[in-house]
Amino acid sequence: MYIQQLFGLGARYGVHRTVSVQFPRGLASATTPSTIGLQRKQRAPEDTHTMRRRLLYQMRKRGILETDLLLSTFAAQHLSHLSRDEMSDLDVLLSNIDWDIFYWATNKTQPPREVSDMPVFQKLKEHAAKRGSTIVRMPDLD
Repeated sequence: MYIQQLFGLGARYGVHRTVSVQFPRGLASATTPSTIGLQRKQRAPEDTHTMRRRLLYQMRKRGILETDLLLSTFAAQHLSHLSRDEMSDLDVLLSNIDWDIFYWATNKTQPPREVSDMPVFQKLKEHAAKRGSTIVRMPDLD
């Protein structure tokens, strides 16, 4: 799918620039209820230890402080005990937008069915409910 957009100073100055943007395949269907998360390149197979370390990094460095704190404290308490399948589900969950993850986990908005059916998401929701109003800081790395 191509979109044409007109940029520039318009007819007043006679300067126009047309830019064609091509969206990756599947992006248009990323908003359908059967697909969650952002479309991303398939990763090479990785061992469990490498996957756990990558997820730990991704959970600490999201970019939104609230989500960083929620996910990093969850990782510190639960990541070492998650099964390979739960880590795969967590990987899919992390492909979503930070605010979506935060609002879903704190029951501010309703998550898609695919997310709410994940056992690891249920653990994240329980973790978010237990946090309460205490002051939280980023856990130290091992």
